[in-house]
Amino acid sequence: MSTNNDCDCRKDYHDDCKKENGDSIKGNAFDVELKKCDSEVRADVVVGREKRCVRLWGQIKDCEGKPVKDALVKLLKPYYKNGKVEFEGVAHTQTDCLGFYQFDVCPEDEKVKFRVIVSKASRGRERVIDNEEGICDPCRD
Repeated sequence: MSTNNDCDCRKDYHDDCKKENGDSIKGNAFDVELKKCDSEVRADVVVGREKRCVRLWGQIKDCEGKPVKDALVKLLKPYYKNGKVEFEGVAHTQTDCLGFYQFDVCPEDEKVKFRVIVSKASRGRERVIDNEEGICDPCRD
């Protein structure tokens, strides 16, 4: 996967899967307040390094063996509730133009079995909703 938002189908995907010194990046989460008249907001993020992480990745293909782009891939982690195994969402991503996805997982336990769920709408047409009223000025009262 490319480091920016553009999908680079010419690049060998496996080059991006190599980790430097076996480290993984562990991100932070924070809230960003967007104000009515903002046009651009810079939100820098400080991340830490995790030594014990695993990169889980793969390729989604349809039954004809063709890559599925833009599929939704969810990663679920098991937990126990009243003696019964249930699953909670840990992360989600979208496949790239070659059908590849990846997650960096830092499990606390050696024997955790994660679940991966894939979905994509396969029928119907795309519909675009346009703002037919013209230009919208959010700063106007």
